[in-house]
Amino acid sequence: MNWFPVKHFPLERDLGALSDHLRARGLLHRITEDQGQQLLEVTDAEVIPALNQFLDEFLAGRVDLGSAAQVPPSAAPQMPSLVEQMRAAPVVVALIALSILGALVAATDAGRVYFHYLSFQDFNRTALVPLFESYSQREIWRLVTPAFLHFGLFHVLFNSMWMWDLGRRVEFLMGRSHFITFFLITAVASNAAQYLWEPSPFFGGMSGVVYALVGFIAVRQRLVPHPLMAVSSALLGFMLLWLVLCMSGVVDYFMSGSVANAAHVGGLVAGALYALVTKNMYKY
Repeated sequence: MNWFPVKHFPLERDLGALSDHLRARGLLHRITEDQGQQLLEVTDAEVIPALNQFLDEFLAGRVDLGSAAQVPPSAAPQMPSLVEQMRAAPVVVALIALSILGALVAATDAGRVYFHYLSFQDFNRTALVPLFESYSQREIWRLVTPAFLHFGLFHVLFNSMWMWDLGRRVEFLMGRSHFITFFLITAVASNAAQYLWEPSPFFGGMSGVVYALVGFIAVRQRLVPHPLMAVSSALLGFMLLWLVLCMSGVVDYFMSGSVANAAHVGGLVAGALYALVTKNMYKY
């Protein structure tokens, strides 16, 4: 069973009534001592945003816990709705939405008109535009935007699924602004790695950032174990096996175009290095 940290409280604070209140509402939790403070933990990370709002009300003295024991079983809270889960991870939701838009750009006649604006290197109907020409005109968004381009339904669904699962963990750990920084750095690293390996503008996908998440989680959990990063070794092993399959060319039969393997490797390395550099950050 994985435990996810929610909030620290002073050791002298009596949390008995709060614990009874949460237990009466069916919320599995525990209170432990951590670094000279009391730490409230839960088994379901998805309830953390709503629980934090409740705890803010509790600490402000606007919640009466006196009748907790009399709460009927029917009053137990439901699992957060999809909308509530999306509100708790707005950066992840935005990245998935932009990936869907990028897939439409690549898949539709109307969208392909804009493809060259989002590619790592600009091009026209007859030739590639020299790389220095675009970047000398400050078109620096091209370092990032290939991450949003997707080729086929399988491509965008696969990346969105892993972004939803792994990305939310890292966004909860880092916070929104730091997670945006993580995305920008690893997107640039993975896109640049792919272009250096194969100088062509016709690549894209969020999978480089997904592998950055894999690298970050794997290294972070070894250096500074944290319940949010407690991803099973089997899942991480699957992702590494998938990387090998992609590099073998097998996956090319299931999606349009070839797989950007250098972006995967570049993202994996960038995520691992990010975990090393920030090992003393993002602590509850």
